[in-house]
Amino acid sequence: MKKVDNVSFGSRGFYSLQVIDCNGNVKENKNTLPTTNVVTYAGAFYSLISSSLFGNLYAALGTGTVERTKSSINLDNEDAGRSSNDTADRAGNEVDNGDGTSTLTLVRTMSFGLGAKVGTFSEVGLFSSSSGGTFIAGQLLKNDQGDPTTITLLSDEQLFVTYTLEWVVPNTSKLVGTGSVTDAASNTYSYEVWAQPYFYKYTVGNTDVDNRYFPLRGGFDNLVYTKADGTTKAGVGTQGVTWNNPTHDGAGNVTISTSDFTASPSDGTFTDVTFMGFVTDNPNFYYEIIDTVNVLVSSDLFRPTIVVKFLQPVTKTSDDSFSIRVSVDLVLS
Repeated sequence: MKKVDNVSFGSRGFYSLQVIDCNGNVKENKNTLPTTNVVTYAGAFYSLISSSLFGNLYAALGTGTVERTKSSINLDNEDAGRSSNDTADRAGNEVDNGDGTSTLTLVRTMSFGLGAKVGTFSEVGLFSSSSGGTFIAGQLLKNDQGDPTTITLLSDEQLFVTYTLEWVVPNTSKLVGTGSVTDAASNTYSYEVWAQPYFYKYTVGNTDVDNRYFPLRGGFDNLVYTKADGTTKAGVGTQGVTWNNPTHDGAGNVTISTSDFTASPSDGTFTDVTFMGFVTDNPNFYYEIIDTVNVLVSSDLFRPTIVVKFLQPVTKTSDDSFSIRVSVDLVLS
């Protein structure tokens, strides 16, 4: 297959700090305006692929002096003890960019207990756990001129850290590959591979937060297909297929593949097939799903990551076996 494009995700982040004394007075001289920080490759991978954008996150402080980069895996010199956790949701925080992507803005405010942090600190970060975990984002503290600075916290003061994370995710289908395949009878079929939107329910601002790229959603037991006349069928094949664990090179490149899906001669037949996808075999799922105009999945209940479009309709008889594997390349930036 020839790769036409990647599925790309963008990210950036900001932080601001607020200090309050034991009487509830805001220490204006210690507050910071929203300042750009680095969203790490590991943090983007954790949030977008291997876990959840909406999971609980924790703030941390440090005393380091080295700028963080996308390849960083921790603060330069983290101070022990992290904040309370906080989470966010999708509804009301997603904006359609008009180019096939949405920007999702997630704001979290985390607090350290009164007197929990005492001393002078120079960096702040966001983690996936109360200890250890993945370094999502962080940076040195900066003043209004963008130069490194510090903050000094006293025993009668409490620190609040507000993090803003912005993620750019696909909200429509996208052509990511083309190719051709020849069957045992020497018939050649050209095809296109279309990645689906990031969220299962891709209407902008929907409350559903499940995404298609999480690799452990479970197996797929049937091949769903749309015939050339537009009718949709399901039920070919009984061999489950699962997404393999995604590989991440630490520099923003991720690959997810399925195991082979194979339908034996006795597993079923199809004729004049133009679109294909996988579906979980469950009574709660239905199959009238593939929009043959937009190459989108129009059902919220059928949740493939990839749809394959054949430019020459494919037929499988009771004498044929059929096998397919799909792969997705993701780029985190």
